[in-house]
Amino acid sequence: MRIVGIVNPSSGRGKAAKAWSRLRAHLSGPVKTLQTGARGRATDLTRQAIQEGAEIIVAVGGDGTINEVVNGFFEHDKLISDTATLAILPHGTGSDFSRALHIPEGVEKTAALIQSGQPRLLDLMKVRYTTMEGAQAERYSVNITSFGMSGTVASRVNRSSKTFGGKTSFVLAALRTAITFRGNAVTMSLDNSIAIEAKVINVAVGNGQYHGAGMLACPRAAIDDGLIDVTLIEFLPLPELIRSLPLLYNGKIYEHPKVRFFRAKCVRADSQESALCEIDGEPLGRLPIEITVIPEAIRVLAP
Repeated sequence: MRIVGIVNPSSGRGKAAKAWSRLRAHLSGPVKTLQTGARGRATDLTRQAIQEGAEIIVAVGGDGTINEVVNGFFEHDKLISDTATLAILPHGTGSDFSRALHIPEGVEKTAALIQSGQPRLLDLMKVRYTTMEGAQAERYSVNITSFGMSGTVASRVNRSSKTFGGKTSFVLAALRTAITFRGNAVTMSLDNSIAIEAKVINVAVGNGQYHGAGMLACPRAAIDDGLIDVTLIEFLPLPELIRSLPLLYNGKIYEHPKVRFFRAKCVRADSQESALCEIDGEPLGRLPIEITVIPEAIRVLAP
């Protein structure tokens, strides 16, 4: 069993690298460590490691690192290996995807999962979006892709010091953004059958349930059901948004009268305005966007 750890040394203010060192001591057999060093590097390192015969790739870092590693499992829209498996040692600002997977806490439990766990086949989302420069781009998303206010929030969080931890960093960024955010008028289609026009504060398209360091944006989502969940939040004035924040954490978001829920296999959205998007917590571009589910797309070690 060839194990390769793809480590983001800056994740968790260096805690990710330290956790990997502790975990590695519990692993038997050949184990290799590759450090990312720059944005996008994890994808290249993962792709190279799988091509060289790695059987288990451990993504060590936050949701952005996990996303890059997942994208490295593919080349020209095809899996490089049908047997290569993803494992996760979460240490980041949000670590939201590990919540959906129920990754155990502690390096000993994670090491046991890596050594003897049974892989699960999980869905992915293929995202075609527009870069800030106007070019068309593609990327796989493993957790949640969203647009509206969340694109700006993700950018603020990535630029912040994150001194107060993930949840506080996201809440503060959301409140700062909401002060001046006036909503985005978007048009959407679901599976080419449902057409929607709405002024939104945010739309979350989820394979997983959580984003923003614990916000239950898509509380009914399942990562292996062959579908993606869509949570549409209509524009809310700042006072109402503040009063509604607890619903994003207690799983009752669909009880709000300005929140709509859909389930689909393909979501397309556009806007005449500059509506920003984020993919697994990374602010990468803007609308128009197309998000399509790919069932049973990747092998992952999870309880």
